[in-house]
Amino acid sequence: MNQKHFFLAAGATALLLGSGIWLSMHRSGGQSNLDGGRVFADLKPALGEVDEIRFSKGDGSRTTLHKNADGWVVVERQYPADAARVRELALALANLKVIERKTSDPANYAKIGVEKPDSPTAGSTLVEIQAGKKTWSLIVGKGADGRAVYIRKPDEAASSLAQPFIAPDPDQKRWIDRLLTDIPGAEVHDIAVRMENGPAYLLTRAKRADPALTLSPIPKGRSPVSAMALNGQADALGALNFDDVRAAPAPAPADIATYRTFDGQVIEFAGHRDGEKTYVAIAAHRDPTLAAQFPNPATPDKAATPAPAEPTPADKTVEKLVARAHGLEFEIPAYKYDAIFKKQEDLLEKPPAKKKP
Repeated sequence: MNQKHFFLAAGATALLLGSGIWLSMHRSGGQSNLDGGRVFADLKPALGEVDEIRFSKGDGSRTTLHKNADGWVVVERQYPADAARVRELALALANLKVIERKTSDPANYAKIGVEKPDSPTAGSTLVEIQAGKKTWSLIVGKGADGRAVYIRKPDEAASSLAQPFIAPDPDQKRWIDRLLTDIPGAEVHDIAVRMENGPAYLLTRAKRADPALTLSPIPKGRSPVSAMALNGQADALGALNFDDVRAAPAPAPADIATYRTFDGQVIEFAGHRDGEKTYVAIAAHRDPTLAAQFPNPATPDKAATPAPAEPTPADKTVEKLVARAHGLEFEIPAYKYDAIFKKQEDLLEKPPAKKKP
């Protein structure tokens, strides 16, 4: 056996040994038999028909994920769900396998979190996954080292340890699609800012190839900060996620920042602070005239006529916001708020210190 094969064999042995040690830690005396069967044998073939998933706890918290013609929605928030996360959970439930039988004594259920979720102190979560008229139900308890989870079917006494690990969190905020925008800063043509307290200003670049935004107006005797600092305000549209969403209150004085991109997307943020939290309402539309001024760069090979590229999610941000943002306001992280609504003074170099007489 050469050295390479030796180390490969040694690594495989170590992996098997580690798995065995982990599994043995979660076995109890007379309950070491492995079942190996799926928790729901008939769920995987029905995944394409799943149209609702519900989580509920004894303290009253609950989340309902419903699939309609437009995709998954968090019913209690009437807002689109994170479809990728919903699919991940549905697949995990369909693939859930028992690796060890556990207690059948109700007195011991609470120790592993599989008691009936009917009291505020219960640690369990009831999961219901529905496809048409068929519903699969499961009580999900504590996790085991992030690799497995304790479970029990509501109509069965026996509990089990199962894999893969699942976390059916009934916090509605965990399931909404929290991405607002993900537009590269280089795609921003201009940013017009009107602060509730402070002067208005404009950041702009004349053409796509310009590496940096320019500031106007610039107060007499002052100079703008570095190009990197100015560009940071355009970069604020990259990976802009919100923390929570609620119905917009009555209009009130607000900071206003309007971003316009070279492809004609116009996104206006109206922001305000509420204690330590920061909120924005969003209005968006297309400006065909702006887009016509800055056509996409020609392809290097003018003789070729490639098929038009599919729009990216960033290209369709306005359409997504029009469909989702009306009548709502979004709680965003304070650092993102400060990046969108910078004060003009923050974009200027500090004035030179006055000489003492």
